[in-house]
Amino acid sequence: MADTHISRRHDRWTALLLAGHIVLLFAGFTVLASAFQFPEVLRLSSADRLALFQANQAVIVPVYWTLAMTGFTQVLLTILLYRTLGPKAATAGLLALVFGVLTGFGQALGFGRWAILVPWLAERMADPATTEAGREAVALLEGAFNRYAGMLVGEHLSNIAWGFWLLFAGISIRRTALLDRRVGAAMILLSPLMWVLAAEQLGVEWPVLGLLTDFGFPLLALVHLALAWQLLRRDENAPARPLGAAAAIAGILLYGAMIWPVMA
Repeated sequence: MADTHISRRHDRWTALLLAGHIVLLFAGFTVLASAFQFPEVLRLSSADRLALFQANQAVIVPVYWTLAMTGFTQVLLTILLYRTLGPKAATAGLLALVFGVLTGFGQALGFGRWAILVPWLAERMADPATTEAGREAVALLEGAFNRYAGMLVGEHLSNIAWGFWLLFAGISIRRTALLDRRVGAAMILLSPLMWVLAAEQLGVEWPVLGLLTDFGFPLLALVHLALAWQLLRRDENAPARPLGAAAAIAGILLYGAMIWPVMA
């Protein structure tokens, strides 16, 4: 039994955040891949990136604003999951709380610039009245924010923090045994994925990074959905029932659907 009372309402909200958070992330990335050549666009020149942004701004801005809000859903689900696991999670639970919150704020800062700052920069770049020197200044400013708010905060530091959140949340789940320990093990095993991906912003260009993104991130989605499913089915203030064969089959089918566009 848990050390503190957790209501069914709490579990439902936590499950909703876990599922909604990961669905919004994947939906946003899918739209951006089509409308904005994401993530390759992040490595283009500032002038090319702003021109592409200006051409598809009506779609790109709402999507990036939504992705910025997923930073807050990350914070909320981190806090609620910490509350679910309770005192038995001990130091690992507290560390998961810290790194989960850092992940969320880093993602919000990284994504948020596209909804507020970049539209203004794109307008200045496209304005016929802007001088050549002015365009160079805009490109320099956009490039600086892309490297700082995007590559450093939104990607590098956030991926490192995300990896630590997965690690310590996984340890907490296994320690408390309130949720399926196998899901906790999966989170621990996936944590190095985020640290490896964080190397890209340091100039590492391993061919395997693309494969890790294409085939690793869908596994993160399955972990979130597995936790959400367990919380929805959990009896009040009691350990969740282990995931069964039906959940495993559903997970395999969903994973196949997520990686199919890459394989096709």
